[in-house]
Amino acid sequence: MKEKVRIGLLLTLVLIACLVVEYFSPHVFDFIILFFGLIATMEFNKLQLKAGNPTFKYVPEISCFLVFIATFVGVLCNLSAVAILLTVFGVEVLLYLSILVGSTVFIKKDIEQDEFRRVTNMSTTQFVIFKSNNTLAAMIYPTLLIFFVYLINHIQVLGLETLTTTTEGVPMGLFGLILLFMICCLTDTFAMLFGKWIKGKKLCPTISPNKTISGALFGLLGGIIGALITYFVFSLIFVDAFSGAYFWQFIIVGFVGSLIAEAGDIFESFLKRRAEVKDAGDFFKSHGGVLDRLDSIVFNAPFVFACLLFIFG
Repeated sequence: MKEKVRIGLLLTLVLIACLVVEYFSPHVFDFIILFFGLIATMEFNKLQLKAGNPTFKYVPEISCFLVFIATFVGVLCNLSAVAILLTVFGVEVLLYLSILVGSTVFIKKDIEQDEFRRVTNMSTTQFVIFKSNNTLAAMIYPTLLIFFVYLINHIQVLGLETLTTTTEGVPMGLFGLILLFMICCLTDTFAMLFGKWIKGKKLCPTISPNKTISGALFGLLGGIIGALITYFVFSLIFVDAFSGAYFWQFIIVGFVGSLIAEAGDIFESFLKRRAEVKDAGDFFKSHGGVLDRLDSIVFNAPFVFACLLFIFG
């Protein structure tokens, strides 16, 4: 328990340090996202393999890197959010089609001799489609969800003129990231603390036996508090820029974001249960792997990005 608290405090300090880096250099922060994104992708690959869903080796990691490159270059070239989004989706589609066609044409013998294919008694075509779809899943989760963290990081330079006009002088990338982290971290913290204290009926015992309904309800409260703290702190610092935003909007953002965070946590618990493992990895020792820490964050990133456009756009 002491080790878990100690590592938890260390992770908090690391998160604060990463946000300080983001404030001074968003591009350096991109590389931090890439680093953790690659580890999370590798962890998901291992979960897939243990669950009997093999992927094409290195393709998900290549996908993660290509999404980073497409976003990084798009931001440097001042492309719009729509242009970067289309580029990233285009890259993912082309990569998927490449492995689907290429595996049939160039590595057909390897596919035929694959031990897993023999055990499952699939035809070569069936196994190619099966393995390609597993790889696609690893290209979407967590890579495409992490992509929205990049977008939040650079939200002020994505050609969103209305947002840039209404929040001039405000580090909106930093605001969005803090909003994202506060919702997810306080949801997780409140759910864990109050769930252990109150206990009661289990939320989904077959997937995650430690989660309780009481913990989930207080987790929603944590998400709302996290969103409101972020809003009020930035409102005090940047009064005029936040005059068009209202606290009730952030109550809704915190509530829905907390629901999504809990859904992301349950989804990752399902993946681990299917793979019959306790944690996705051991990168953070007693706190599990990178995917264990990012599950709710990557699920929430698209929602928080959309909320920033809706509230300030």
